[in-house]
Amino acid sequence: MLWDYIKKRMMENPDKTVSDDSESITYAQLIEYAEDKKTTLLHDKYGVLCKSELNAAKAILSIMAADKICVPLHHSYGQSRIDKILANANISYLIEDNGVKQISQETTETENLSDVIFIMYTSGTTGTPKGAMLTEENILTNLHDIEQYFKIDNTDKILIWRSLYHLAPLTGEFLISLVKGLDIIFYENGFDPTGIRKAIKDNEITVIAGTPSLFYHLCNPSINRSSSIVHRSLKALASSGECMTKPVAERMMKTLDNCDIYNIYGLTEASPRVSYLPPEMFKNDYTSVGIPLNSVEVKIQNGELLVKGNSIMKGYYNDKESTDKTIINGWLHTGDNAKIDENGFITVKGRIDNMIIRGGMNIYPAEIENAVKQDSRIKDAVAVGEKDDKSSQRIRLTIVCNHLIARKNLTKKDVFDICKKYLQPYQYPEIIEIVDKLEMTRTGKKMRT
Repeated sequence: MLWDYIKKRMMENPDKTVSDDSESITYAQLIEYAEDKKTTLLHDKYGVLCKSELNAAKAILSIMAADKICVPLHHSYGQSRIDKILANANISYLIEDNGVKQISQETTETENLSDVIFIMYTSGTTGTPKGAMLTEENILTNLHDIEQYFKIDNTDKILIWRSLYHLAPLTGEFLISLVKGLDIIFYENGFDPTGIRKAIKDNEITVIAGTPSLFYHLCNPSINRSSSIVHRSLKALASSGECMTKPVAERMMKTLDNCDIYNIYGLTEASPRVSYLPPEMFKNDYTSVGIPLNSVEVKIQNGELLVKGNSIMKGYYNDKESTDKTIINGWLHTGDNAKIDENGFITVKGRIDNMIIRGGMNIYPAEIENAVKQDSRIKDAVAVGEKDDKSSQRIRLTIVCNHLIARKNLTKKDVFDICKKYLQPYQYPEIIEIVDKLEMTRTGKKMRT
């Protein structure tokens, strides 16, 4: 069902290409490759662990064509996490850059996977991984929804810099681009704003997706004074994965003034996209992630965003307990604190599990980070809660200064004075750190450790 739809749409643009630094393949060749390889994929489930994202894309499409189950992996998460996922997913066959290999004896399957196409493991790097079972209907529903609002077409080129191990680039960038007929270019170096900026310019990229952190750096005039020239080819971008802030939004609008900016929201368990903000509304409502997709219902329960629809996962693989806690009466509990206004527009405040509780008050890190970044001397910030000797938590605030002169002269006392100016006393940090840069994940999210 899913492969037949994607194949049909790809055949409308047979000469469009998918490429990286070393290889380029047309849609027609990619279809031929997948149809040929599917005859060799005789087992029910395959892991995909390729160093090349283009090779990963080929493998994923081949598994889809064979009507088998795909479990994407990525080397950047380390062998320990890879081993956990392989064990958790009961993977016996692994597709790597040089082909298929058997890594263990096949075991009896305990889950009903008859309609499952992907098992996507959540991106957290600690604890036991959880695999979201996504059906063909889940992915197809989400693709149809994205196709309705995302105004891209076969005149566009998209740069994909995040691994297809993550569902946001897999569904919302790669598969939707095949459906819409875009030229696709994989950038292999992960979160590298300087390299990505160069790739945009060199390839005349018109579409890119990423986190607000990436776009803040891409639009940094101190790195490239001619940034407007670098980005002049861009036509549409999708921002997700973090809460949008005023400094990021203002910089994006100034640098990308001719670009449609889609502020979107999603999560793996929803295939992944849930809502989008129409670009024409970004200027006046950039903190909102907009309205639900056509097939999606949303509501707020005890401050948490709940989602329902045909794109919601079947459940977690071999984890009924977690499934029953996450999907209740058909509603997916996202774990995100949010509000919905009278017009149905959603604003996400942050992760409930990142919430800091102090003195009986609920504090969301994004509230602190956004507040202190109103001071022009602060470029970026991350706030986390840490256990103390009391029953509540203390706040650690780590900041990056905007300029070298500020790095030399801005003291911890100065930062605390900024906090006093913009925050309430219960939000003041106990620990302040000033660093040269924040640690980022490979997908461009701030690390909260």
